[in-house]
Amino acid sequence: MRRLQIGMWHQFSLDHWNEVTGEYIRGMELSQYQSKEAIKEAKKFCKSYDLKFGVHGPILNSYGYRLPKLNSPNPLEYAEALKQIETEVKLAAECGADYILFHYPWYPTFQPPFTPYPRLPDPLSRYESDQLSKAEFEDISERLFERLSEIQQQYRQRIVLEHDFFGDNEDVFTRAFLNHPDIQLVVDTARLDIAKRAFKGFDPYRFLGRLASQVYLVHYSNVVYEGNAFKHHLPVLPEQDEDERYGDSYAYLKYLAERNQDFHVTFEHDHRLIRKDQLHDEYRRVAELLGIHTASFQGM
Repeated sequence: MRRLQIGMWHQFSLDHWNEVTGEYIRGMELSQYQSKEAIKEAKKFCKSYDLKFGVHGPILNSYGYRLPKLNSPNPLEYAEALKQIETEVKLAAECGADYILFHYPWYPTFQPPFTPYPRLPDPLSRYESDQLSKAEFEDISERLFERLSEIQQQYRQRIVLEHDFFGDNEDVFTRAFLNHPDIQLVVDTARLDIAKRAFKGFDPYRFLGRLASQVYLVHYSNVVYEGNAFKHHLPVLPEQDEDERYGDSYAYLKYLAERNQDFHVTFEHDHRLIRKDQLHDEYRRVAELLGIHTASFQGM
């Protein structure tokens, strides 16, 4: 049964849960916890109230927010990334997570021309075309997805990949998922919109149409553009739908919902930007779009 989730990063907090939960929320997404014991605390809470939880890697905060360089052309970095993946997948399986999520590609890949928004990954946090060619990206993707399939099967732990910026490698990215349907996709609605504005020729609807059947989870938030900059992780409100300053996050969700009846949604927004009644209206709007009925548990 599909569900709506909230983020619960760094530690489980009952106060935070009660602050942001609502009648439709049936899960949470964990990330960067201080210890295995802290994860067990969140798991115990979820089990008590029949909730599900997933994990956004890294699962522990041992090294900070360090994402594995899954498309690194450096063999040693690539081997280290796979080692990190396997370690985290094993721990997620031991903890009973519904899924564990990693970004791909990471680093993001860029090819000119693109709109140089200040908040895009800087040159030290991305690969340019002279650092990672399309042929190299395709070879790495094929090897990576095969290995992820093996790890997923070995530990019986669902692995999902959240799309990051892939420049003109959309065709390669798409084929990797279609050729390996056991590895599912996480859609980020804000990043879709940023990619549309930053990279000429990218069409979010074309992308969603091709990979709709592969989507397991949506990270739902919006973005607002101001001059040559943007702010993201915004709640998605109805008044944004026809405002050209905002992204089209609700439209993307609606388009995907017409093509996939099973994906879940994590609200990846800063809830402090809106009133509590607006927050609950946002939950209700998404639940109605997805055909989710009211859950009995709201908080404690």
